[in-house]
Amino acid sequence: MTRTAHHPHPTPSFPVYCLDWADDDTLILGGGGGASRSGIQNKLKVCKVTKDGKSVKYLSEYTLSNEEDAPMTLAVDRNSKQLITGVNGSSSLVKEGKNEHCRVYSYSDEKVDFVKGQKTIQAEWSDDYPYQKLTSLSPSSKLLVIGTTDDKVTLLHYPSLNIAVPSFQTDSELVDLDWGGEDGDWLIVTTTKSILLYHVISQEEETEKPKLELKQTIYTPSLDITPVAFRSAKFSRNPLTPLTIHAVLNATKSSKRGAPRKSFVVSFGLVSEPSKAPLTKEEIKTSQEKPTPGGQEEKEASLGKWDVISRREVGGKPVTVFDVSDDGKLLAYGCSDLSIGILDSKTLAPLLKILHAHSFPPTALKFNSSASLLVSASADNTIRVIVVPPSFGGGE
Repeated sequence: MTRTAHHPHPTPSFPVYCLDWADDDTLILGGGGGASRSGIQNKLKVCKVTKDGKSVKYLSEYTLSNEEDAPMTLAVDRNSKQLITGVNGSSSLVKEGKNEHCRVYSYSDEKVDFVKGQKTIQAEWSDDYPYQKLTSLSPSSKLLVIGTTDDKVTLLHYPSLNIAVPSFQTDSELVDLDWGGEDGDWLIVTTTKSILLYHVISQEEETEKPKLELKQTIYTPSLDITPVAFRSAKFSRNPLTPLTIHAVLNATKSSKRGAPRKSFVVSFGLVSEPSKAPLTKEEIKTSQEKPTPGGQEEKEASLGKWDVISRREVGGKPVTVFDVSDDGKLLAYGCSDLSIGILDSKTLAPLLKILHAHSFPPTALKFNSSASLLVSASADNTIRVIVVPPSFGGGE
């Protein structure tokens, strides 16, 4: 494997839980101490990262109330220079039913400002009140999907934040959300048990509800006769290669006492043409729209049969974070053994591994748009900037 430069940067009194790139050298961080009296403030920060990864300069920030939660998820709309995050309000606001947890902020080098918010969580206040943990903006920037810790998924119009499709419950723990497909109108909803592929048909007018139809389900494969659970799943971003879903699976228990709990990166590819059969009873049951009689619409919208086309064991402990480069050529993962790794997306060959990237397991991980830099974060009050060697082929 190749060696490369990588640099840790302290984030004093600021545990980072989410991050995304505003452009190729502008990074946005979110984190803090949550609703507590720890003295650790909850913030959103904008910073500039040099190409060699040696310098991180903070430009602007937004300080949230210590009665609010820390931001745990982040997505960036680069065209409008806005970020979307999830922050629960104070307990008093939650009890009053005014918890607009899905929030939009504008950002620049000079300041970060609140724009608007929306409430989707309907639960009553409790010590384990849900929070927004997943946020993904569609390629068209017209729809936003969010996931909460009560395992519910909601589609919103963007930038209005009006509810597009009401919240629906998943069958098990929700772990990831992602958009993809040739036209960017396929939505992956990943739970520990399965990958659910929804076809999203947007309407011209926001007043018309988008059609959200469950078309296919991919269940956890058998890997070394070890029970596994999905941790993440994302579409390949490369339009020039066959449609692929890259996923992380963690063993739910050791194969024997004292043995490591293995983690895997698996690629699913289309191995056959779309089936002419209508949806299964289970898919019909969980679909958000009633299927067309005879299954004609399902046949036309189905992508085909998915199967494992490659797999790679990447660790002896669970993977916590995962990312795919914008060009689809590189995969990155962060493991609870404190390591960060990069794989070739086509072969899953290991290209780089940093054994002790953080003192605590990584909480966030993201390539910049050119895949020349990879940044990881942790609750250990550091981020690490990794220079991705040009020989890896990212961004070409």
